[in-house]
Amino acid sequence: MNSNGIDYPRVASRDGWLKARLALLEQEKEVTRARDRVNTARRQLPMVRIEQDYVFAGPAGRVRLLDLFAGRHQLMIYHFMWLWENGEPLDLPCKGCASFADQIARGHLSTLRSRQTSFALVSRAPLEKIGAFQRRMGWRIPWVSSFGTRFNHDFGVTLDESIHPLAYNYRTRDEHERAGSGYYFESPLPADLHGLSCFLRRGDDVFHTYSTYGRGVEDVLGSVRMLDLTALGRQEEWEEPKGRAGAVSSLGPPPLYPDEYPEA
Repeated sequence: MNSNGIDYPRVASRDGWLKARLALLEQEKEVTRARDRVNTARRQLPMVRIEQDYVFAGPAGRVRLLDLFAGRHQLMIYHFMWLWENGEPLDLPCKGCASFADQIARGHLSTLRSRQTSFALVSRAPLEKIGAFQRRMGWRIPWVSSFGTRFNHDFGVTLDESIHPLAYNYRTRDEHERAGSGYYFESPLPADLHGLSCFLRRGDDVFHTYSTYGRGVEDVLGSVRMLDLTALGRQEEWEEPKGRAGAVSSLGPPPLYPDEYPEA
């Protein structure tokens, strides 16, 4: 362990490094093949017609789920977690969700739209709370409020047993506790969590094709996957091998809102 708190990788010769790298390459190739198989299985999932006429509040007025497609074939919705206290929305959202949205807002939208896919954020907070934070971030990404609707509940990101039995990421509360992930239910209920849902339209008919939650959302986080390729990784305490985070880990994941990041 060095004075900066980082346990560096062992030093090897170039030949020794290459031998270890080739062994890892075989594992990476299997991950790629497994990812291709999973992606194919995901595309082969059936779809479910959306019967509920969900209506959101947007900057220009009422917005239906169909409107969020903006005329394109597909729609991805990020269920943006808002922070609540004693049943009242606070002025700020989840920092992790803000980091996620910032990456999408600053470069991904044009690529998605060129593939007939729209992207929008949906939060259960009132529109005025959302608008204030969106202006602070300078985001142009579509962001609407589901406040007063069942949208968040129906898509599994608001935990409220008065509306649906408690479950998140396709597991009940008891199943999460047995799996060691009962922390999802530690906040006072009702509480919001995050997720990502995909929709497809056929004419004016809207179908739900996919939803993922928790760490399942990581697959579309560019900076996280980039850090996964480095020796120090994401610099979070849960990662192996231990001791790579150093002093950075004391900040927690993630420590700041995007406009509070240190200057490059």
